[in-house]
Amino acid sequence: MNASIQMPPREFQTLVCGPDHTHLFDEAGRWLVEVLNHEGMLKPGSDFLDIGCGCGRVARYLLSSPIRSYTGFDRHTGMIDWCKQEIGDPRFKFDFFGLKSVYTAWDNHEGTVDVDKFAFPYAPKSFDSCLLASLFTHMPPQEARHYLGELARVMRPDGKILLSVFFSARVKVETHDDGVNVFYNSKEFEADLQRSSFAAHRTGYSFTPGVTFEPGTVTRALQFDYVHNWYVLTKRP
Repeated sequence: MNASIQMPPREFQTLVCGPDHTHLFDEAGRWLVEVLNHEGMLKPGSDFLDIGCGCGRVARYLLSSPIRSYTGFDRHTGMIDWCKQEIGDPRFKFDFFGLKSVYTAWDNHEGTVDVDKFAFPYAPKSFDSCLLASLFTHMPPQEARHYLGELARVMRPDGKILLSVFFSARVKVETHDDGVNVFYNSKEFEADLQRSSFAAHRTGYSFTPGVTFEPGTVTRALQFDYVHNWYVLTKRP
């Protein structure tokens, strides 16, 4: 891993992690890279897509990885500008798209593009691996379904996706915290996955501050409310 670049402004770290968890920015980024490595998503020569890349929480630790290319995109122009300035590896590209989002309630960045109409500006079968870390947790289900369709187009056969989602303990779709955090009906979400172009696996992975990633100690039960439920999706041939 490579942490030689400076840490992003605290304002950006707060928007990525939430106001009460900024101190976990670095540790959570390292944990995610450990998961990606374990899942074989950082193989030599692979092309990696980071959706909602923010201010490079994961990108900074992929600089020493053997991937061929990294593409990250986000709706926050300040974070993308920071990444372009501070992460100078020619393999790494950062794109800004002015997407509408419930997150506007916190970051005041008004978008102009409807997410459920947004076509990823990447060629079919462009990527081997993709990360959506805490992205669906801020997207209503109809937007997530659209993204699954776009991912099916840009991912290569057998390509893998790592994503997380919140589930509602009340078994319904709901929002909290100014509407920023979105909680899904677990059965409806898994039905969406079954209808997609991906084979889905609920991993049971759980980020615990101060605890090193240990894939052998995961829990298999569905978690609810403010717990990230991590899935690995594999593109069907």
